[in-house]
Amino acid sequence: MLTMSLIKNIVVAGGTHGNERTGVRLVEKWMEHPECYSSCCPSAKVELVLSNPEAVRLNRRYRDHDLNRAFSQVCLDMGAEPQEYEFRRARELNRIYGPKGTGTKTDLLLDVHNTGANMGLCLILSARDPFTMKASAVLTQEFMDAWIYYQPEERSMSPYFGTVANADVCIEIGPQQHGTLDARLFEESESLVRRYLELAEDWNRGELQKRAPIQVEVFTQLRDLGYPKAWAGAPIEAMIHPDLLGRDFGELKKGDKLFRTFDGKDILYQGEPDGRESVWPIFINEPAYYEKDIAMSLTVRTVEEW
Repeated sequence: MLTMSLIKNIVVAGGTHGNERTGVRLVEKWMEHPECYSSCCPSAKVELVLSNPEAVRLNRRYRDHDLNRAFSQVCLDMGAEPQEYEFRRARELNRIYGPKGTGTKTDLLLDVHNTGANMGLCLILSARDPFTMKASAVLTQEFMDAWIYYQPEERSMSPYFGTVANADVCIEIGPQQHGTLDARLFEESESLVRRYLELAEDWNRGELQKRAPIQVEVFTQLRDLGYPKAWAGAPIEAMIHPDLLGRDFGELKKGDKLFRTFDGKDILYQGEPDGRESVWPIFINEPAYYEKDIAMSLTVRTVEEW
């Protein structure tokens, strides 16, 4: 487990993907009206950033390359100056808020995203950091549709912006069509980010650490599942089954309907190679993942005390 003492520097990011407009508009609003957040965590310096302004301008996920796949140490340390805009931007962000590793300037990074999948308020943790675990557990009690997704990452290898910081939460909010805004989701997201800042203040005062453990459901990454194809690069041969669509964080059992072919045949879930017969899919039918050949991510559900 990582350790965190005082949280002195916090970054709130939006627009890592330019067409995920909740984070974009949240950061723009707070830049225009700092009173919206300035009193939430007075013991820390809170900075705001539009991560990918070129993609925001285009209202596209990215211009040349997915920015949120450009922060591995290998990418950041490439010798020659990259041609792709997002690789250059990743280096710039790393210089400002990093450098990635033990010498980073940033203690906590909150990166606000949208998903087209039915994910509610999904709190993605890349490490078992004591603050992000405790704060996220509190938020599952305060927000009805909040879920914890644990995606363990070796930080130097991780391609995600959040791993430039000592600790991070990637906040995935949905379902929301890319390139659009949803008033209810925007307001919930703003409240959620504000609460993370308030809980950071509680942490710095030593109050959050004193709270009793909270029982939470934790959904841990198992593997990504692609669409049925005849060969790599071929057209997909089936769609998400109607019985599964929209059932993110629900149990999928061996024998349940998984895909439906274009001629109406059902493809059933066959279980895992390790003999596991139940999984909990998330990011089901995420539009941005078609290009990555990801139909959904499969997770394992546990109940833990955080």
